[in-house]
Amino acid sequence: LKNTRSKSLKADDKMFNKIISKIRVRIEHVFGFVENSMHGSSLRSIGFDRAVLNTDLTNLTYNLLRYEQVKRLNLKTWR
Repeated sequence: LKNTRSKSLKADDKMFNKIISKIRVRIEHVFGFVENSMHGSSLRSIGFDRAVLNTDLTNLTYNLLRYEQVKRLNLKTWR
């Protein structure tokens, strides 16, 4: 939700925006990592099953790299 010059947001709207932004930032970081570090997320396969396999392998690779990063940096949360 957005406010205008003449009307600011209510407390409920601010809380809603905060919740949504926490979800959005985590998802956008994942897609950004896949795009930049793994050279994109484009699928060049024939057939739905191969496309699903390609996506699953990309997600598995991301999770393994993220797990390694969490362990290496001794981060306390794993989400």
